[in-house]
Amino acid sequence: MPKPFIQTLVGISILLMLPLASHGALTASANRTQYAPRDNIVLKVETDNPSQSPLDTTPLQSQFIILDQKKMMINSYAEGKRSSMVRWELQLRARKSGYLDIPSLTHNLESSDAFSIYIKSKSPTRFLPVTDMPIILDAQLQLDDNYEQALYLYTLNIYSDQPLATGYTISEPKINKAQVQLLDQSAVQIIEIRGREYHVIEQRYAIFPTEMGRYIIEGPIFNGSQQDGSQIQVRANNLEINVRARQDYDSATYWLPASNVRITESWQKNPTLRVGDIIKRQITLTVDGIAAANLPALITETPETINIQDTKLALTDKTNKNGVQGIRVELQKIQLLERGEITFPKIRIYWWDTNSDSQKSATISKQILKVLPGINGESSIEREIAQNSVAPAEPPSVQLATDDISWLLWLLGVLALLSSIGWLFNLRKIKQLNESELEGFETITKTSNADFDIGPGDNQRQEPIMPSRGAELSSFNAKAELNTFQLLGRACLKNDLLSANRRLLEWANQFWYEQQLENIQDIADIANDSSLELILMEMQELLNIQAQNRWQGRKLFDMLTQLREN
Repeated sequence: MPKPFIQTLVGISILLMLPLASHGALTASANRTQYAPRDNIVLKVETDNPSQSPLDTTPLQSQFIILDQKKMMINSYAEGKRSSMVRWELQLRARKSGYLDIPSLTHNLESSDAFSIYIKSKSPTRFLPVTDMPIILDAQLQLDDNYEQALYLYTLNIYSDQPLATGYTISEPKINKAQVQLLDQSAVQIIEIRGREYHVIEQRYAIFPTEMGRYIIEGPIFNGSQQDGSQIQVRANNLEINVRARQDYDSATYWLPASNVRITESWQKNPTLRVGDIIKRQITLTVDGIAAANLPALITETPETINIQDTKLALTDKTNKNGVQGIRVELQKIQLLERGEITFPKIRIYWWDTNSDSQKSATISKQILKVLPGINGESSIEREIAQNSVAPAEPPSVQLATDDISWLLWLLGVLALLSSIGWLFNLRKIKQLNESELEGFETITKTSNADFDIGPGDNQRQEPIMPSRGAELSSFNAKAELNTFQLLGRACLKNDLLSANRRLLEWANQFWYEQQLENIQDIADIANDSSLELILMEMQELLNIQAQNRWQGRKLFDMLTQLREN
């Protein structure tokens, strides 16, 4: 046989043997053989024949969704030999239920072996372990990979080939570092599986892991019997879950993993708002997959020019077989204190969408309310103060007979100036007259006491005659007193003790303009009211111990308002 022919034959044999030698060097394996419909399938593909060419994942795409793909190089050195291995780790999700094939994958002329996995159906009637037991417990998870504090929906199916006797018990699934809550238990259904009739009861549980890690859910235990049967104890299969740590995102104060979040706002108010009006504001947060107790606060900022009279909070959990819906409602009763525009800041709630694995937010836009002055005046405080304001006298209506009125306006201005000067002069003369009358009254009183000898049996005491309040109003600046009282009222309604103390002394010295008041005790003495004195003494005590946050100014404001009206 010619030598060239032999060499050619040997070369062809070597080429034919190369694929056989490399077949099987590429391996593929899954982390489990059975999965719930929304479980993540972890597929590992390895080869000890590394190259720069990518792994062809096209055969997987018809039956699986590729969620993630990682490639890593593993080098080792043993017994003087160096070896390298390439590993691909793919996260898949099945497009349908039933038996699915992981097809053969190829890389660098190598091929992996195909194998099958089973995807359970959402319906409990499509899957049942093969067993001869009369009662079967089968546990499933809607999702076995999620975040801490997120919802893991756990389904337990109890199959019995005969009706169950009453008095049976079923324990809850057990898991460390998690909260377990029963959501729903269905009525008994009769179905046929593989030509055999079963009585089926479905239980749904919500599981909320509190810490990251991998955990085993121990299957519940059935204790009971079938009708006319012996006692049976059966345990459901164990399941494993992976709990991921919370994500870092815009909100660092709370963590809200959910499948859906909605936030709404409603108002109870008149179309036209005025100072002193009472309105109501309600914010509602609805979250699918989180209990209401874990929802964050909604109203964290409020305008300075309002008074929050009342705040109510309502937490509600709605449960059904599909999970938990938490509802948080915050209701505020608000009094408008200032005229103009009042701005309520935007409310934004950040949350993590467990379906798309991404950050989202729910918002309520900024609200601006336009507030008109109070009905009884131009007061910029609540209506109670506006009602105490003195209505300005309306100027007499003047009918002009000519179109050129500029000289008349100039003349009226001069007359007004002369009238003001005359009013000030008369005011000073009246004050001097009052002082002289008071000195004369004191002289007469002293003379009377000296001339008359009051016997020991005479208990009557002559009281000095005080001028009426109407006379006083003509002797002090009513507008300045009202403005100061408005500032005092605003400080009282805001429970601002330090500001109220300062405004109280300013107002008292204007109200009792003939006295020089230096502290709260002076005000209590001149007011001569026991109820007001108690309130003022409490105010002084809180100032002394620097407990400003304990002061409530509403009572003081009401007492002073009553005092001004008398």
